[in-house]
Amino acid sequence: MKSTFFTFIFLLSTLLASMLPAGFNGLTANNSDVKIYQYPRIIEKDTRFSFRVNGESVDLIETTAGPIASFGCRGAVAVEIDLPNGFSESITVSPLSKGIDFTREGNTLRFSLPAPGKFILMADLLPQVFISANPMDEPTPNPDDSDVFYFREGQVYEVGDLELTSGQTIFIEGGAVVRGAVQVYNAENVLIAGHGIIDNSFFDGDYRRRVVLVEGSRNVRIEGLTMIEPTAWMVVIGNSEFVTIDGVNLLSYVSARDGIDLVGSSHIKVLNSLLNNGDDCVAIKSFDQSRYFRFSRQSYARNMEDVEVRGCILISHLGGHAFEIGHELTTDSITNIRFIDNDVLGIHGHGGVFGINNSDRAVVSDILYEDIRVEHYYNKLVNLRVIKSRFYGDEVRGQVRNVVFRNIDVTNSIYNPGYSISLIGGYDENSTVENVVFENFRVNGEKVTNGDHIYLFTKQAKGIVFR
Repeated sequence: MKSTFFTFIFLLSTLLASMLPAGFNGLTANNSDVKIYQYPRIIEKDTRFSFRVNGESVDLIETTAGPIASFGCRGAVAVEIDLPNGFSESITVSPLSKGIDFTREGNTLRFSLPAPGKFILMADLLPQVFISANPMDEPTPNPDDSDVFYFREGQVYEVGDLELTSGQTIFIEGGAVVRGAVQVYNAENVLIAGHGIIDNSFFDGDYRRRVVLVEGSRNVRIEGLTMIEPTAWMVVIGNSEFVTIDGVNLLSYVSARDGIDLVGSSHIKVLNSLLNNGDDCVAIKSFDQSRYFRFSRQSYARNMEDVEVRGCILISHLGGHAFEIGHELTTDSITNIRFIDNDVLGIHGHGGVFGINNSDRAVVSDILYEDIRVEHYYNKLVNLRVIKSRFYGDEVRGQVRNVVFRNIDVTNSIYNPGYSISLIGGYDENSTVENVVFENFRVNGEKVTNGDHIYLFTKQAKGIVFR
Protein backbone atom coordinates (compact mmCIF):
# COMPACT_ATOMS: atom_id res chain seq x y z
CA MET A 1 0.00 0.00 0.00
CA LYS A 2 2.77 2.42 0.96
CA SER A 3 4.76 1.77 -2.27
CA THR A 4 1.59 2.32 -4.32
CA PHE A 5 1.02 5.67 -2.60
CA PHE A 6 4.59 6.87 -3.22
CA THR A 7 4.38 5.71 -6.84
CA PHE A 8 1.21 7.79 -7.25
CA ILE A 9 2.89 10.86 -5.69
CA PHE A 10 5.92 10.46 -7.98
CA LEU A 11 3.76 10.17 -11.10
CA LEU A 12 1.66 13.17 -10.05
CA SER A 13 4.72 15.34 -9.43
CA THR A 14 6.20 14.28 -12.77
CA LEU A 15 2.96 15.19 -14.54
CA LEU A 16 2.81 18.60 -12.86
CA ALA A 17 6.45 19.33 -13.69
CA SER A 18 5.81 18.46 -17.34
CA MET A 19 3.03 21.06 -17.45
CA LEU A 20 5.39 23.92 -16.54
CA PRO A 21 6.64 26.00 -19.50
CA ALA A 22 10.14 25.12 -20.64
CA GLY A 23 12.88 27.34 -19.32
CA PHE A 24 11.31 27.86 -15.89
CA ASN A 25 13.99 25.68 -14.30
CA GLY A 26 11.52 24.09 -11.91
CA LEU A 27 10.34 27.47 -10.60
CA THR A 28 6.65 27.55 -9.66
CA ALA A 29 4.47 30.63 -9.54
CA ASN A 30 4.20 31.90 -5.96
CA ASN A 31 2.37 35.18 -6.32
CA SER A 32 2.80 36.09 -2.67
CA ASP A 33 6.39 36.72 -3.73
CA VAL A 34 5.42 39.23 -6.45
CA LYS A 35 4.13 42.79 -6.20
CA ILE A 36 2.40 44.10 -9.34
CA TYR A 37 2.31 47.89 -9.41
CA GLN A 38 -0.98 49.53 -10.40
CA TYR A 39 -0.28 52.46 -12.72
CA PRO A 40 -2.71 55.27 -13.62
CA ARG A 41 -4.85 54.48 -16.65
CA ILE A 42 -3.78 57.69 -18.41
CA ILE A 43 -0.08 56.69 -18.42
CA GLU A 44 0.95 55.44 -21.86
CA LYS A 45 1.56 51.69 -21.96
CA ASP A 46 3.48 49.78 -24.63
CA THR A 47 1.05 47.32 -26.21
CA ARG A 48 3.49 45.73 -28.64
CA PHE A 49 4.63 43.33 -25.92
CA SER A 50 2.83 41.30 -23.31
CA PHE A 51 4.81 40.80 -20.08
CA ARG A 52 3.98 38.38 -17.27
CA VAL A 53 5.76 37.51 -14.05
CA ASN A 54 4.68 34.38 -12.19
CA GLY A 55 1.67 34.37 -14.51
CA GLU A 56 0.50 37.90 -13.63
CA SER A 57 0.41 40.70 -16.21
CA VAL A 58 2.81 43.60 -15.71
CA ASP A 59 2.31 46.97 -17.43
CA LEU A 60 5.08 48.01 -19.79
CA ILE A 61 5.41 51.76 -19.32
CA GLU A 62 6.28 53.53 -22.55
CA THR A 63 9.32 55.84 -22.61
CA THR A 64 11.32 57.33 -25.48
CA ALA A 65 14.20 55.05 -24.45
CA GLY A 66 12.03 51.92 -24.60
CA PRO A 67 9.39 50.28 -22.42
CA ILE A 68 10.07 49.31 -18.82
CA ALA A 69 8.50 46.53 -16.75
CA SER A 70 8.90 47.31 -13.05
CA PHE A 71 7.60 45.07 -10.28
CA GLY A 72 8.45 43.88 -6.79
CA CYS A 73 9.66 40.37 -6.07
CA ARG A 74 11.10 38.24 -3.35
CA GLY A 75 13.51 35.57 -4.59
CA ALA A 76 13.35 33.95 -8.03
CA VAL A 77 10.49 34.62 -10.45
CA ALA A 78 9.31 33.23 -13.80
CA VAL A 79 8.98 35.65 -16.72
CA GLU A 80 7.07 35.32 -20.00
CA ILE A 81 7.22 37.91 -22.78
CA ASP A 82 5.12 37.79 -25.95
CA LEU A 83 7.01 39.60 -28.71
CA PRO A 84 5.44 41.24 -31.75
CA ASN A 85 5.86 39.74 -35.20
CA GLY A 86 8.74 40.67 -37.46
CA PHE A 87 11.73 40.60 -35.11
CA SER A 88 15.01 38.89 -35.91
CA GLU A 89 16.37 35.74 -34.34
CA SER A 90 19.04 37.74 -32.48
CA ILE A 91 17.78 37.92 -28.89
CA THR A 92 19.68 38.39 -25.64
CA VAL A 93 18.80 38.93 -22.01
CA SER A 94 21.57 41.11 -20.62
CA PRO A 95 23.78 41.45 -18.70
CA LEU A 96 25.17 38.29 -20.25
CA SER A 97 27.27 37.85 -17.11
CA LYS A 98 24.05 36.94 -15.24
CA GLY A 99 23.68 33.81 -17.40
CA ILE A 100 19.94 34.20 -18.06
CA ASP A 101 18.93 31.40 -20.43
CA PHE A 102 15.58 31.56 -22.19
CA THR A 103 13.44 29.29 -24.27
CA ARG A 104 11.28 30.37 -27.16
CA GLU A 105 8.00 28.96 -28.35
CA GLY A 106 6.69 30.95 -31.30
CA ASN A 107 6.84 34.59 -30.26
CA THR A 108 6.89 33.81 -26.53
CA LEU A 109 10.10 33.92 -24.51
CA ARG A 110 10.35 32.28 -21.10
CA PHE A 111 13.11 32.60 -18.55
CA SER A 112 13.75 32.78 -14.81
CA LEU A 113 15.22 35.68 -12.89
CA PRO A 114 17.13 34.37 -9.87
CA ALA A 115 16.60 37.40 -7.63
CA PRO A 116 15.74 41.10 -7.74
CA GLY A 117 17.90 43.00 -10.20
CA LYS A 118 18.09 44.93 -13.46
CA PHE A 119 17.93 43.26 -16.88
CA ILE A 120 17.42 44.27 -20.51
CA LEU A 121 15.83 42.23 -23.28
CA MET A 122 17.43 43.05 -26.62
CA ALA A 123 16.07 41.83 -29.96
CA ASP A 124 17.04 43.21 -33.35
CA LEU A 125 14.34 45.40 -34.95
CA LEU A 126 12.62 45.90 -31.58
CA PRO A 127 13.12 48.47 -28.82
CA GLN A 128 14.98 47.50 -25.70
CA VAL A 129 12.75 46.22 -22.92
CA PHE A 130 14.00 47.27 -19.48
CA ILE A 131 13.21 44.92 -16.60
CA SER A 132 13.42 46.23 -13.04
CA ALA A 133 12.75 43.46 -10.51
CA ASN A 134 12.72 45.38 -7.25
CA PRO A 135 13.13 44.17 -3.66
CA MET A 136 9.82 43.93 -1.79
CA ASP A 137 10.90 44.14 1.82
CA GLU A 138 12.25 47.67 1.95
CA PRO A 139 10.79 49.82 4.76
CA THR A 140 8.40 52.64 3.86
CA PRO A 141 8.11 55.92 5.74
CA ASN A 142 5.03 57.02 7.63
CA PRO A 143 2.74 58.82 5.14
CA ASP A 144 1.39 61.00 7.96
CA ASP A 145 4.81 62.32 8.97
CA SER A 146 4.99 66.05 8.30
CA ASP A 147 8.50 65.64 6.86
CA VAL A 148 7.39 63.03 4.32
CA PHE A 149 6.12 63.76 0.81
CA TYR A 150 4.25 60.51 0.08
CA PHE A 151 2.96 59.65 -3.42
CA ARG A 152 0.63 56.66 -3.77
CA GLU A 153 0.40 54.16 -6.62
CA GLY A 154 -2.24 54.52 -9.30
CA GLN A 155 -2.01 58.33 -9.37
CA VAL A 156 -0.26 61.06 -11.34
CA TYR A 157 1.05 64.07 -9.40
CA GLU A 158 2.15 67.28 -11.13
CA VAL A 159 4.52 68.86 -8.62
CA GLY A 160 6.79 70.99 -10.80
CA ASP A 161 9.74 71.98 -8.61
CA LEU A 162 9.80 70.13 -5.29
CA GLU A 163 12.50 71.32 -2.88
CA LEU A 164 13.53 69.30 0.17
CA THR A 165 15.11 70.60 3.36
CA SER A 166 17.05 68.79 6.09
CA GLY A 167 15.44 65.65 7.48
CA GLN A 168 12.79 65.39 4.77
CA THR A 169 11.80 62.39 2.63
CA ILE A 170 10.17 61.88 -0.75
CA PHE A 171 8.64 58.43 -1.19
CA ILE A 172 7.05 57.44 -4.51
CA GLU A 173 5.28 54.08 -4.46
CA GLY A 174 5.65 51.67 -7.36
CA GLY A 175 2.81 52.61 -9.72
CA ALA A 176 2.88 56.33 -8.84
CA VAL A 177 4.04 58.93 -11.38
CA VAL A 178 5.42 62.28 -10.22
CA ARG A 179 5.81 64.87 -12.96
CA GLY A 180 8.45 67.45 -12.12
CA ALA A 181 11.89 67.66 -10.52
CA VAL A 182 13.47 67.47 -7.09
CA GLN A 183 16.01 69.90 -5.62
CA VAL A 184 18.00 69.62 -2.40
CA TYR A 185 19.98 72.74 -1.40
CA ASN A 186 22.28 72.99 1.63
CA ALA A 187 20.52 70.18 3.48
CA GLU A 188 21.43 66.97 5.26
CA ASN A 189 19.80 63.64 6.11
CA VAL A 190 17.50 63.56 3.06
CA LEU A 191 15.90 60.49 1.45
CA ILE A 192 14.48 60.33 -2.10
CA ALA A 193 13.12 56.80 -2.58
CA GLY A 194 10.45 54.37 -3.77
CA HIS A 195 9.87 52.36 -6.93
CA GLY A 196 7.70 54.88 -8.73
CA ILE A 197 8.47 57.19 -11.64
CA ILE A 198 9.72 60.78 -11.87
CA ASP A 199 8.71 62.15 -15.29
CA ASN A 200 10.77 65.20 -16.18
CA SER A 201 8.76 65.99 -19.34
CA PHE A 202 6.69 68.33 -17.17
CA PHE A 203 9.31 70.91 -18.17
CA ASP A 204 9.53 71.98 -21.79
CA GLY A 205 11.63 74.13 -24.09
CA ASP A 206 14.12 76.36 -22.29
CA TYR A 207 12.51 75.68 -18.93
CA ARG A 208 14.79 72.71 -18.26
CA ARG A 209 15.57 71.02 -14.96
CA ARG A 210 17.81 68.31 -13.58
CA VAL A 211 15.51 65.46 -12.59
CA VAL A 212 17.24 65.42 -9.20
CA LEU A 213 19.68 68.14 -8.13
CA VAL A 214 21.59 67.84 -4.86
CA GLU A 215 23.73 70.86 -4.06
CA GLY A 216 25.83 71.80 -1.02
CA SER A 217 24.40 68.88 0.96
CA ARG A 218 25.48 65.78 2.89
CA ASN A 219 24.04 62.43 3.94
CA VAL A 220 21.59 62.10 1.04
CA ARG A 221 20.21 58.83 -0.35
CA ILE A 222 18.49 58.40 -3.73
CA GLU A 223 17.03 54.90 -4.04
CA GLY A 224 14.94 52.70 -6.32
CA LEU A 225 13.25 55.28 -8.54
CA THR A 226 12.78 55.27 -12.31
CA MET A 227 13.49 58.62 -13.98
CA ILE A 228 12.34 59.28 -17.54
CA GLU A 229 12.12 61.96 -20.26
CA PRO A 230 14.90 64.27 -18.99
CA THR A 231 15.19 67.85 -20.16
CA ALA A 232 18.83 68.15 -18.99
CA TRP A 233 21.43 66.07 -17.12
CA MET A 234 19.39 63.65 -15.05
CA VAL A 235 20.95 63.39 -11.57
CA VAL A 236 23.50 66.02 -10.49
CA ILE A 237 25.37 65.87 -7.19
CA GLY A 238 27.20 69.19 -6.77
CA ASN A 239 29.49 70.38 -3.97
CA SER A 240 28.17 67.61 -1.71
CA GLU A 241 29.46 64.66 0.27
CA PHE A 242 28.31 61.31 1.62
CA VAL A 243 25.67 60.73 -1.05
CA THR A 244 24.48 57.25 -2.11
CA ILE A 245 22.56 56.50 -5.31
CA ASP A 246 21.26 52.92 -5.22
CA GLY A 247 19.04 50.86 -7.52
CA VAL A 248 17.75 53.65 -9.77
CA ASN A 249 16.71 53.40 -13.44
CA LEU A 250 17.71 56.40 -15.57
CA LEU A 251 16.20 56.13 -19.05
CA SER A 252 16.96 58.62 -21.80
CA TYR A 253 17.81 58.63 -25.49
CA VAL A 254 18.68 62.26 -26.24
CA SER A 255 22.02 64.02 -26.68
CA ALA A 256 23.34 66.01 -23.68
CA ARG A 257 21.20 63.97 -21.29
CA ASP A 258 23.86 62.49 -18.99
CA GLY A 259 22.76 59.93 -16.43
CA ILE A 260 24.64 60.83 -13.24
CA ASP A 261 26.99 63.80 -12.96
CA LEU A 262 29.12 63.96 -9.81
CA VAL A 263 30.52 67.47 -9.74
CA GLY A 264 32.95 68.73 -7.10
CA SER A 265 31.69 66.10 -4.65
CA SER A 266 33.34 63.47 -2.47
CA HIS A 267 32.49 60.27 -0.62
CA ILE A 268 29.90 59.22 -3.20
CA LYS A 269 28.54 55.76 -4.07
CA VAL A 270 26.58 54.80 -7.18
CA LEU A 271 25.29 51.25 -6.77
CA ASN A 272 23.16 48.63 -8.56
CA SER A 273 21.63 51.04 -11.06
CA LEU A 274 20.54 50.86 -14.70
CA LEU A 275 21.85 53.82 -16.68
CA ASN A 276 20.60 54.04 -20.27
CA ASN A 277 21.56 57.47 -21.58
CA GLY A 278 22.00 59.46 -24.75
CA ASP A 279 25.28 60.88 -23.43
CA ASP A 280 27.64 59.99 -20.54
CA CYS A 281 26.29 57.41 -18.10
CA VAL A 282 28.44 58.46 -15.13
CA ALA A 283 30.47 61.66 -15.42
CA ILE A 284 32.85 63.11 -12.85
CA LYS A 285 33.50 66.82 -13.16
CA SER A 286 34.53 69.89 -11.16
CA PHE A 287 33.65 73.42 -12.26
CA ASP A 288 31.54 76.45 -11.46
CA GLN A 289 28.25 75.19 -12.80
CA SER A 290 26.43 78.34 -11.68
CA ARG A 291 28.01 80.05 -14.70
CA TYR A 292 26.10 77.79 -17.05
CA PHE A 293 23.00 76.51 -15.25
CA ARG A 294 20.58 79.00 -13.72
CA PHE A 295 19.27 76.65 -11.02
CA SER A 296 22.71 76.06 -9.50
CA ARG A 297 23.28 78.42 -6.61
CA GLN A 298 26.99 77.86 -5.93
CA SER A 299 30.25 76.82 -7.52
CA TYR A 300 31.10 73.12 -7.76
CA ALA A 301 34.81 73.79 -8.45
CA ARG A 302 36.41 71.78 -5.66
CA ASN A 303 38.66 68.77 -5.23
CA MET A 304 37.12 65.31 -5.40
CA GLU A 305 38.00 62.02 -3.72
CA ASP A 306 36.47 58.68 -2.79
CA VAL A 307 33.92 57.96 -5.50
CA GLU A 308 32.77 54.40 -6.21
CA VAL A 309 30.52 53.10 -9.01
CA ARG A 310 29.67 49.44 -8.42
CA GLY A 311 27.21 46.85 -9.72
CA CYS A 312 25.71 49.02 -12.46
CA ILE A 313 24.46 48.38 -16.01
CA LEU A 314 25.42 51.08 -18.51
CA ILE A 315 24.46 51.97 -22.09
CA SER A 316 25.31 55.18 -23.99
CA HIS A 317 23.61 55.70 -27.33
CA LEU A 318 24.83 58.87 -29.00
CA GLY A 319 28.02 60.55 -27.89
CA GLY A 320 29.08 59.80 -24.35
CA HIS A 321 31.17 57.43 -22.30
CA ALA A 322 30.13 54.73 -19.88
CA PHE A 323 32.63 56.07 -17.34
CA GLU A 324 33.78 59.65 -17.90
CA ILE A 325 36.14 61.85 -15.89
CA GLY A 326 36.01 65.33 -17.45
CA HIS A 327 35.93 67.36 -19.52
CA GLU A 328 35.48 70.19 -16.99
CA LEU A 329 38.05 69.76 -14.20
CA THR A 330 38.76 73.28 -12.90
CA THR A 331 40.25 72.17 -9.59
CA ASP A 332 43.56 70.85 -8.28
CA SER A 333 42.88 67.17 -7.61
CA ILE A 334 40.56 64.36 -8.65
CA THR A 335 41.67 61.19 -6.85
CA ASN A 336 40.63 57.74 -5.63
CA ILE A 337 37.87 57.06 -8.17
CA ARG A 338 36.78 53.41 -8.46
CA PHE A 339 34.62 51.67 -11.07
CA ILE A 340 34.08 48.07 -9.91
CA ASP A 341 31.94 45.10 -11.04
CA ASN A 342 29.92 46.82 -13.77
CA ASP A 343 28.41 45.66 -17.07
CA VAL A 344 28.70 47.91 -20.12
CA LEU A 345 26.07 46.65 -22.56
CA GLY A 346 26.72 49.10 -25.36
CA ILE A 347 28.52 52.32 -26.28
CA HIS A 348 26.91 52.97 -29.63
CA GLY A 349 27.91 56.51 -30.53
CA HIS A 350 31.18 58.39 -30.95
CA GLY A 351 32.11 58.23 -27.24
CA GLY A 352 33.89 55.38 -25.52
CA VAL A 353 33.92 52.97 -22.61
CA PHE A 354 36.72 54.19 -20.33
CA GLY A 355 37.18 57.95 -20.59
CA ILE A 356 39.39 60.53 -18.90
CA ASN A 357 39.29 63.83 -20.78
CA ASN A 358 41.16 66.38 -18.69
CA SER A 359 40.75 69.77 -20.34
CA ASP A 360 41.72 71.82 -17.26
CA ARG A 361 44.43 72.05 -14.59
CA ALA A 362 43.47 69.09 -12.36
CA VAL A 363 45.79 66.22 -11.52
CA VAL A 364 43.66 63.10 -12.04
CA SER A 365 45.20 60.22 -10.08
CA ASP A 366 44.60 56.78 -8.59
CA ILE A 367 41.79 55.64 -10.88
CA LEU A 368 40.69 51.99 -10.76
CA TYR A 369 38.62 50.06 -13.31
CA GLU A 370 38.12 46.51 -12.01
CA ASP A 371 35.93 43.49 -12.85
CA ILE A 372 34.12 45.14 -15.77
CA ARG A 373 32.40 43.34 -18.66
CA VAL A 374 31.95 45.14 -22.00
CA GLU A 375 29.39 43.52 -24.30
CA HIS A 376 29.58 46.05 -27.13
CA TYR A 377 31.29 49.31 -28.05
CA TYR A 378 31.93 51.04 -31.34
CA ASN A 379 34.26 54.04 -31.41
CA LYS A 380 36.77 54.10 -28.53
CA LEU A 381 37.59 51.50 -25.89
CA VAL A 382 40.22 53.27 -23.73
CA ASN A 383 40.37 57.07 -24.03
CA LEU A 384 42.76 58.74 -21.54
CA ARG A 385 43.81 62.24 -22.57
CA VAL A 386 44.92 65.67 -21.44
CA ILE A 387 43.41 68.05 -23.96
CA LYS A 388 42.16 71.52 -24.74
CA SER A 389 38.47 71.59 -25.54
CA ARG A 390 35.53 73.95 -25.93
CA PHE A 391 34.50 72.98 -22.39
CA TYR A 392 37.70 74.10 -20.67
CA GLY A 393 37.97 76.88 -18.08
CA ASP A 394 41.70 76.87 -17.20
CA GLU A 395 44.53 78.05 -19.39
CA VAL A 396 46.92 75.55 -17.75
CA ARG A 397 46.63 71.86 -18.68
CA GLY A 398 46.72 69.18 -15.99
CA GLN A 399 47.93 65.59 -15.75
CA VAL A 400 46.68 62.00 -15.47
CA ARG A 401 48.52 59.61 -13.12
CA ASN A 402 48.21 56.02 -11.87
CA VAL A 403 45.36 54.36 -13.74
CA VAL A 404 44.75 50.62 -13.29
CA PHE A 405 42.62 48.33 -15.47
CA ARG A 406 42.19 44.98 -13.72
CA ASN A 407 40.12 41.96 -14.79
CA ILE A 408 38.41 43.56 -17.76
CA ASP A 409 36.54 41.42 -20.32
CA VAL A 410 35.70 43.00 -23.67
CA THR A 411 33.71 41.46 -26.50
CA ASN A 412 34.70 42.62 -29.98
CA SER A 413 32.17 42.35 -32.78
CA ILE A 414 32.92 42.10 -36.49
CA TYR A 415 32.57 45.90 -36.66
CA ASN A 416 35.41 46.73 -34.24
CA PRO A 417 38.62 45.62 -36.03
CA GLY A 418 39.92 48.34 -38.31
CA TYR A 419 37.61 50.98 -36.87
CA SER A 420 37.59 51.06 -33.06
CA ILE A 421 40.63 52.55 -31.34
CA SER A 422 42.15 53.38 -27.96
CA LEU A 423 43.94 56.63 -27.12
CA ILE A 424 46.37 57.52 -24.34
CA GLY A 425 47.79 60.98 -24.81
CA GLY A 426 49.10 63.99 -22.92
CA TYR A 427 48.93 67.59 -24.07
CA ASP A 428 52.64 68.42 -24.02
CA GLU A 429 55.82 67.44 -22.14
CA ASN A 430 54.50 69.02 -18.92
CA SER A 431 50.95 67.66 -19.13
CA THR A 432 51.32 63.93 -19.58
CA VAL A 433 49.54 60.65 -18.92
CA GLU A 434 51.72 58.35 -16.80
CA ASN A 435 51.64 54.94 -15.12
CA VAL A 436 48.76 53.10 -16.79
CA VAL A 437 48.57 49.39 -15.95
CA PHE A 438 46.56 46.77 -17.88
CA GLU A 439 46.29 43.67 -15.69
CA ASN A 440 44.27 40.71 -17.00
CA PHE A 441 42.65 42.87 -19.65
CA ARG A 442 41.02 40.47 -22.11
CA VAL A 443 39.44 40.92 -25.54
CA ASN A 444 37.30 38.03 -26.75
CA GLY A 445 38.88 35.93 -24.01
CA GLU A 446 42.46 36.67 -25.12
CA LYS A 447 44.73 38.47 -22.69
CA VAL A 448 46.01 41.79 -24.01
CA THR A 449 49.81 41.90 -23.94
CA ASN A 450 50.51 45.04 -25.93
CA GLY A 451 48.85 48.12 -27.34
CA ASP A 452 48.27 46.63 -30.76
CA HIS A 453 45.62 44.32 -29.27
CA ILE A 454 43.41 47.33 -28.48
CA TYR A 455 44.52 49.52 -31.45
CA LEU A 456 46.26 51.90 -29.04
CA PHE A 457 47.63 55.28 -30.17
CA THR A 458 49.84 57.21 -27.73
CA LYS A 459 51.33 60.68 -27.32
CA GLN A 460 53.19 62.17 -24.32
CA ALA A 461 52.40 58.95 -22.41
CA LYS A 462 54.80 57.15 -20.06
CA GLY A 463 54.78 53.93 -18.09
CA ILE A 464 52.14 51.96 -19.98
CA VAL A 465 52.37 48.36 -18.72
CA PHE A 466 50.57 45.15 -19.78
CA ARG A 467 50.67 42.18 -17.45
